[in-house]
Amino acid sequence: MHVLRVGRYRLLQSLGSGGAANVYLAEDTRLGRKVALKILNRQADRSELTALEHEARCASMLAHANIVTLFDFGVSNGMPYLVTEYIDGVSLRHRLERGPLPVTEALDVAIAIGSALATAHEAWIVHRDIKPENIMLRRDRAVKVLDFGVAVLERVNAPDDPLRQPGMVVGTLQYLSPEQVRGEAIIDSRSDLFSLGVVLFEMLTGAAPFHGPSTLDLLAAIVEKDPPPIPMHLPAALHRIVTKSLRKPIHERYQLATDFVEELTNLRLDLMLSERAARAV
Repeated sequence: MHVLRVGRYRLLQSLGSGGAANVYLAEDTRLGRKVALKILNRQADRSELTALEHEARCASMLAHANIVTLFDFGVSNGMPYLVTEYIDGVSLRHRLERGPLPVTEALDVAIAIGSALATAHEAWIVHRDIKPENIMLRRDRAVKVLDFGVAVLERVNAPDDPLRQPGMVVGTLQYLSPEQVRGEAIIDSRSDLFSLGVVLFEMLTGAAPFHGPSTLDLLAAIVEKDPPPIPMHLPAALHRIVTKSLRKPIHERYQLATDFVEELTNLRLDLMLSERAARAV
């Protein structure tokens, strides 16, 4: 791609690409700040444009320290683009390549994700694709949730919505909830909390809880099999939290992101107090 400028944004370097979109580090020449610019290439089809517009619309409804901030959305030379804050850091996926996170770090990240989801859910937005690739860890340790491209409005009945058709599976396989695997037409905020449970499990163990030699085996495991236990040396309260977050029946899981965050926060506080007490001895 030979475009060096998109609207008022000067492209500085590529940050990655996927599908029909490319992401760049860019400079906002009007405000003099670095931004992340996602631009669809000319081969993008109508569905991909719709997804980008949808992502912009959802992100514009949300303001939270742990949700990436949307700055702009537009079209330049026939190419649609979306502009967000630039996050100087790495994805949670990149961090997991080095192995599991320490318990306190995993709790901090999960609390941040859960807090972001609480704000999204209050706006009736269900993310539907919570996974390590969509979580950024900034160098100053701040956590940011990205990519609302397949999000849905929970209280909106839109039978013609292409992202909400019976039998359609939307999201990333290993992080789907059982109801997403079954292709249920109505997916609510509790599916996001199941996905957060999967991410928490992976942060603690280094591997996702559900596996299979084929896609069908993986999907069957999500719907039918219990996850393996997390390591025994981890706090008992954490075992209970992880187990509850990954319950198959939706009514047995956390019902609200705020409840999930509260239990994680209480455990984080208990661990901090225990560490202080141990140092004082």
